[in-house]
Amino acid sequence: MQRKNAFVFDLDGTINHAAPLPQGLPIRGRTSNSFIDRRVIDLLLELAILTDLYVATGRSQTTVQDFKAHFKAVGLPIAGWILEHGTRAEGCPAWNKKVLAGIDLEDIHARAGRLIQEKGYGIDTEYYREVHQSILLYSGRDQDESESFLSRLSGTLNNRFRTITGSRKIVIIPKRGDKYAAFQTVFGETHSIICAAGDMPDDLTLLRHAAFPLTLRSASPLVQRYVEERGGFVAEQKGHEGTVAMLRAALDQLKKKRPMLSMLSMLPVPGPRLPVEEIECFRPSRRRLLDRLFQDTRFPEQEPDREALEQAGRQLHAGRGIIIEVRMRDWGGEAKSLCNLLKAMVLFIPYAHWRLVFRQERLGKENLKNFEAITSRLHDICALPEGGCRFSAPGVPQSPKERGASSITVLMYDHPDDMAPWYDYAVTRPVLRHPEDNGTWFVNPMFMKISSGDNLPDKNRELTSLQFAGPKVMMAANIVDDTDIQVAVQGFERLSETVDALIIAPRVVTNPQRNRKIKEATAHIGKKLSFLSQLTLTDRPQILFVDTYGDLAQLYAHCCITYLGGGFDTRKRGFDPMESLSAQVPVILGPIYNFNRIAVDSLKDTGWVHILEQEGRAVEDFVRLAQGLLKQKPPVHELQRMLQKRAWDPLRVAGELLGDLVATR
Repeated sequence: MQRKNAFVFDLDGTINHAAPLPQGLPIRGRTSNSFIDRRVIDLLLELAILTDLYVATGRSQTTVQDFKAHFKAVGLPIAGWILEHGTRAEGCPAWNKKVLAGIDLEDIHARAGRLIQEKGYGIDTEYYREVHQSILLYSGRDQDESESFLSRLSGTLNNRFRTITGSRKIVIIPKRGDKYAAFQTVFGETHSIICAAGDMPDDLTLLRHAAFPLTLRSASPLVQRYVEERGGFVAEQKGHEGTVAMLRAALDQLKKKRPMLSMLSMLPVPGPRLPVEEIECFRPSRRRLLDRLFQDTRFPEQEPDREALEQAGRQLHAGRGIIIEVRMRDWGGEAKSLCNLLKAMVLFIPYAHWRLVFRQERLGKENLKNFEAITSRLHDICALPEGGCRFSAPGVPQSPKERGASSITVLMYDHPDDMAPWYDYAVTRPVLRHPEDNGTWFVNPMFMKISSGDNLPDKNRELTSLQFAGPKVMMAANIVDDTDIQVAVQGFERLSETVDALIIAPRVVTNPQRNRKIKEATAHIGKKLSFLSQLTLTDRPQILFVDTYGDLAQLYAHCCITYLGGGFDTRKRGFDPMESLSAQVPVILGPIYNFNRIAVDSLKDTGWVHILEQEGRAVEDFVRLAQGLLKQKPPVHELQRMLQKRAWDPLRVAGELLGDLVATR
């Protein structure tokens, strides 16, 4: 069935504005009215002749009544109403029920009220309470305070909600509720989004899936940048004039495309991934909160009491009968953190058994196909003193049998989703007791990764004697997306007067689409790829493609500078710079570095780590920073000082865990 076309638009800030209009149509607000320009109504009437109109707003059934009255008075047909940030669709109770399944908003509201009273937050929870059915809308006085409130409420929200903070409002929205998801579920079988207009990050999913997205200069800068990136329309004017210009542009597009059988050919759908800042844990106000948490936290520096650790080990009979359960997301970078913790713990409880628990959906993947995938990475620490394997891994094929209940549980996560709702609570500390579950501890893998640069064995390949086209070699590691490829290849080309060769290492060497893009990018600058698996010691590659696993650490010995990929990808959240830093090679990376924020924050003011803030300027900024680093390498003592401070972290963690085991023995 040929689907019809739909124009989906937001209301406040997109259609109506606070600027007074003598002849405008008034919309009542909490403290003041806003207005719809009558020219906007005329344009919407013209658009309704060409396409069906849908409203997608954060307003509720109650607060949208002024719009409905004005639209009805002029005969403007609205085909559907999506309300409360996508949690409700008028006339579709099934969607409303699905969004709220398993959620008790009254309980969450009560808990929020108690927290506000306890902490003295200046937040009003009651003004909007009666008019919204599917979300919680509160009135705040300061965005930073709002983020602090939401952080403390995270245990209640428990990763089931997304939130919006503004200068005065706090919105708590069930995660299943989204404007585009609501449209697609309720109207998607009959309609496709030909145009979408919005002004706030909450509208981005609609704008991403529209054939022609539109916004205006008074919109969020984030929305403006995204619409420009997509090739949509951004009105030069703000407010009422911007809305008029925006709707005229939509009208022009629809008139141009009307003769076509399908109008969904204006721009690629869906558009590029959403901006970093749209993701809740990366929005500016949220990042400011995390910055403050890290700034206010004093990382431990005192050397652990080794005698006390040895005494605890004796009290625990060297770990006999103890089972330590470690929960992890996957078996990639986590192996380094676990290995460093193990090396500290087995000094005192060598007979303890370790149960490794991975997220269910990770089992059976490439790095967890069978138990050998675990033992091959832990090597000499696998065996117990009397023989037998130290580890088991439920669900992993060929794992040894389970031995009984856990004596203590270690949560070794660093992803916000895995740590929810305790990410803010634990992310700045090496080890922390769980506030609610006895015998459960957060162990921060970011600290564990820093403590040793040689914590995992490499394959038995001698790569340090390789020769390149010249002595100055640039590393581009963990390349995951188009921006990474551009920085690696174009950056290398622009540095050709000072850099002789490039090592480019994709995150996954078997990804054919990414590998093809890398090959095309190098061919575009007139260069040919050499492959590490085919290299001989007599070759002198100018661009070396790392198509093997386990060899990267040795290759850093050849390098003078590193670009670390993944820093513009919210799914990857950056990667660990420690391999490069351990080889005393400075690192340049993108703005997302949650994968090892401890190392980045500790070194970003020393010259050893530099951050590219803007994706659109990534290549230019990389070249500028690289040129400075190539002229003058940062002082080595700054790097050594950080490494020395963190060298004792595994023993510090061991002290806390052993102390808890002794106390509960």
